[in-house]
Amino acid sequence: DYPKASVWGARVGRLVYYLVSKNRRRALENLSRVFGDEKTPDQLEKIAKTCFENFVRSGFELVPYTYLSPEGRRRYVRIVGKEKLDEALALGRGVISLSAHLGNFLIMMGRLAVDGYHVDLVVKQSKTQSIEDRLQSLRKELGYDSIYVTPRIQSVKASLTSLKNNHVLVLHGDQRQRNAGIDVTFFGIPATAAAGPISLALSRGAPVIPMFMVRNQDGITHTLFIEDPLEFSISGSKETDIQTNVQKYTDAIQSYVQRYPTQWAWDHKRWAK
Repeated sequence: DYPKASVWGARVGRLVYYLVSKNRRRALENLSRVFGDEKTPDQLEKIAKTCFENFVRSGFELVPYTYLSPEGRRRYVRIVGKEKLDEALALGRGVISLSAHLGNFLIMMGRLAVDGYHVDLVVKQSKTQSIEDRLQSLRKELGYDSIYVTPRIQSVKASLTSLKNNHVLVLHGDQRQRNAGIDVTFFGIPATAAAGPISLALSRGAPVIPMFMVRNQDGITHTLFIEDPLEFSISGSKETDIQTNVQKYTDAIQSYVQRYPTQWAWDHKRWAK
């Protein structure tokens, strides 16, 4: 069942921490870059271990969460700020949900779907077809659809259609963009971020609402925080507006990672150097 899967996931995550040395080193390096001046090596290692526990347990929770009743899904994930999403959807232009690989981001869309929201997730396709087929099956069971990042033209068209249909379009904006990324700072360190969320918002007039999943202290339940829509800075220059507002959404992500450092995936290459 769901609670047992969560507990076992944490145990496996602790084991994974010691087995995947490359990811462990990268996580510790990234944590040191951000928190090295304020936390001891032991504290950084404790954060890294907990990150691995949380990340693996999130995967373990996905399947049993998929088969919970609507009441069960609501019981394990509380929503705070739902009225902000409803007000934004009332405009009829769709909503861009700007999120991150924080907490159990895997079940966020299923929690929204159970309350009747039409949700589309922009996602990278798995290189292994059998895995992709299984993931697509789980997405369908959870009640939402997916839009592949590539091919780019089809992805943009499908995303625009999602907004036109007044759906919630979920985008994760916390990963490094190797191609056509916008220069930003993340924790004061030069990085790149995707222009897509802001470009779509400006072209459709859709609100961008930061939404983040946070694992509660009991380790089993979660809270989905829905924030106020981003207030766009509009100068009249498209290039400047994209740059400024991509930094704004990056700052929103940073604020949550800073508050919940044990719940973010520190083992990926967020910074170029």
